[in-house]
Amino acid sequence: MRTQVARSNWLVPGALLLLAAVPGIAGSLRLAEFAGGAQTLPDSERITSAPLPVIVHIVSVLVFSVLGAFQFAPGLRRRRGWHRVAGRIVVPAGLVAALSGLWLSLFLPRSPIDGDATAAVRVLVVVYMAVSLCLGLAAVLRRDFARHRAWMIRGYAIGMGAGTQAFTQGFWLATAGPLTMWGKTGTLAAGWLINIVVAEWVIRRTRS
Repeated sequence: MRTQVARSNWLVPGALLLLAAVPGIAGSLRLAEFAGGAQTLPDSERITSAPLPVIVHIVSVLVFSVLGAFQFAPGLRRRRGWHRVAGRIVVPAGLVAALSGLWLSLFLPRSPIDGDATAAVRVLVVVYMAVSLCLGLAAVLRRDFARHRAWMIRGYAIGMGAGTQAFTQGFWLATAGPLTMWGKTGTLAAGWLINIVVAEWVIRRTRS
């Protein structure tokens, strides 16, 4: 029985870590490129035109996605000291990830298939993520733990969008061929929308 409980406690964090693995690996390879390693990813010249914000974004996303996944482990969440300390790292990392993502959306040179619609979707999403995290922080300061949990789930879901987008873009590539401008916009939006829907389902399920 204890083994089954332990496994169920780690089921959600494990799934989230797997979801974070694809963008995590890509981010690690990009960091290796900045450190002088071989260029193994596309768009290297465009991405390396703004190394500092890209590095800040990658590192903050890695911290947010990996450490944030453990916040969903019931056993660890019940340890208030650990949950509080981890939260003091996760929330700032998420805000840095959102703000650096906003900078990259507005100022990084665009790829040939990045249009205004793609930029608009990215801006809306990162603003929603930042607002969600701020509302989650404000809620816990008021000791409103239900709203804190709901807003943090929403913020984390947005931050994990890249993992889901690996699947939505993979589906497009398998069924429609190379990404087009609207295909990229649609697959990015679909990944975030899926995560938002799942987040709202989780929030409502735990409230009932």
